[in-house]
Parts: sequence; structure tokens; C-alpha cells
Amino acid sequence: MNILKKFKINIATYFLILTFLFTGLIKNIILIYLIVIVHELGHILIIKILKYKIIRVDIYPMGGVTLIDKKVNTKISHELLIASFGVIMQFFLGLIFYAFFKNNLISYNTYFLFRNYNKTIMFFNLIPIIPLDGYHILNSLIELFLPFKYAFRSCFIISLISLVLFMLYNGIFSLNNYLIFSFLIFKIYQEYKNFKFRHLKFLLERFMNNLPYRKIRYDKSINLDLLKKDTYHYFKDKGLIYSEKKILAKKFDNY
Repeated sequence: MNILKKFKINIATYFLILTFLFTGLIKNIILIYLIVIVHELGHILIIKILKYKIIRVDIYPMGGVTLIDKKVNTKISHELLIASFGVIMQFFLGLIFYAFFKNNLISYNTYFLFRNYNKTIMFFNLIPIIPLDGYHILNSLIELFLPFKYAFRSCFIISLISLVLFMLYNGIFSLNNYLIFSFLIFKIYQEYKNFKFRHLKFLLERFMNNLPYRKIRYDKSINLDLLKKDTYHYFKDKGLIYSEKKILAKKFDNY
């Protein structure tokens, strides 16, 4: 029951549901939001296992967004698991519906409809566009190799390119497409606008907390933009070695 209280349905979602109901597409809307809710339950399941706190789950016309109370410096492995589990749950839901179909518990038309919706929602979520799961998966993979700041820049550019390609592929002459494009453009702008605060939080967390790092790295120059997730940094300067906490202390003393 506590989880149900976290769900917040966007007003545009109500409009879409009513549109489907008035046009007689009741089965369609039930299947779509069954898939969306199971997808979000996948995220919720792994979030609970990893012991993070869920702020809320927003349900939009094109899917859901689960907001989590976690550090910016959350382990990359955890980020990958959280981003992937929605699609993983959809895969298992697909197996359940296939079993229902094979045992004549649902008709071919119902299974065919479900399969198409499930596949569409799954592939849509894997597109590397902010704020979709595909973006978070790609960003986490790039963070394995690049510093936090540079990983964001790379993924932001990829997100913009993917959005343009997605818009060209799907066309714009559809109300539903306008809703999706507007939502994605707004989220990309929001992410870009908020990144400087997120980056500052990334640095502050490293200064204030003893985080569980997997690696130690020595850099040849003092540059906080080189800081990577899961890695503790030391900087060399004029024959001396400084820990990242010492450099961060100087930075925050100037605020």
C-alpha cells in the first residue's frame, strides 16, 4: 500500500485513457498500462533490494518515471541494475503472456496486441534519450571509462542526436507524437539546466562522505573535472601528491 501511494498519474495520462475508453479501445489501454506498471515495478523491486528510497512514480502517457532518493555518486553497477530492471520485468511479463496464449487462456488477438505493445514500449525505453532507461544505461557504461562530467557531455550529445533521429523516423504529424517529443525535449532541457547543480552535488558528496571506491587513480595535474565514479583520485603537482578531499576542501573553502 505504501508503494501505491508513491504513484502519481499525470493529467495528460487521464486524457489519453479517456480517449481510448470513448473510442472503445478498452483492451488496448488495459494492456498498455499493465506493461507500464509492470515496467515500473521492475525498477521498484531492484530499488528496494538495493535499499534506496523511492520518492514517487510518475505515470505519463508514454510511460513512467521512478524518482529515487540516492547519491549522485551511486555505484555504477547499481545504476545499471536500476535502469535495466524495467525492461527485464517486461521480458518476464512477455513469457507469462506467451504461456497464457499457449495454454489457451487468452486469444491470439489479445496476445498479438500485447506482444506489439510490449515490444514497442521495451524498445522505446532502450533509446538513449533523456530520461529513458537507455540513456541511463549508456551513461553508466560510459562512466566506466570517462569522468563524470565528460560522460554527461557525451551522453547529452548522443541524447540530442537520438531525439532528432527518433523524430525524423516517427514523423511529427500526430498528436501523440507531439506529446512524446514535447516531453522528451522538456526533460533534456531540464537535465542540461540542472547539471551544474548535480555536478556540484557530485563533488560535495565526495568531500562530505567516505564513499566505497573500487579503484584508486593518480592524475598528473590538479583537475576536478577528471573525477570518476567508483574511483578515488590523487593529484600530482610539483612533486607533491594531494588527495581529492584536500583539493575539494580548498574548493569549498572558497564558497
